[in-house]
Amino acid sequence: MYRTSAVDGVLVNSVQSASILHTGDTEKVQCFSAALAIQRERTDYGTFDVPLNKYEIFSEPVVVPVCPNVQIKRTFNACPFIRVGRIDILGISSSSLLHIGSVNEMTLQSRVKHIRNFLTNPYPENGEEEES
Repeated sequence: MYRTSAVDGVLVNSVQSASILHTGDTEKVQCFSAALAIQRERTDYGTFDVPLNKYEIFSEPVVVPVCPNVQIKRTFNACPFIRVGRIDILGISSSSLLHIGSVNEMTLQSRVKHIRNFLTNPYPENGEEEES
């Protein structure tokens, strides 16, 4: 038995980057976000185009865990409503979901590659070279 979600108020400041704010029932939800986060010690203005396929993290297969055998569960909800007062959210980002209602199946995936470019190596004791 599905229950009805009753929410008095929702305040969301920002929804971005393959994210969803959804009210109501949903059969299937799929979100995917790929981001290249580059931090530089010196700002170089102009065009900067780096293909995501250059980095292995964006092409690696997703390892989905094997679910154990499903146990049949019978639930009786005396009240057909789920009641919530107010929901306050600063931001929904990077393949995230705020879903008010029932959902049968969902897949959410976010991949981020962080790169830091420094003029000199900030960690000389490690002897590692910074990535270009």
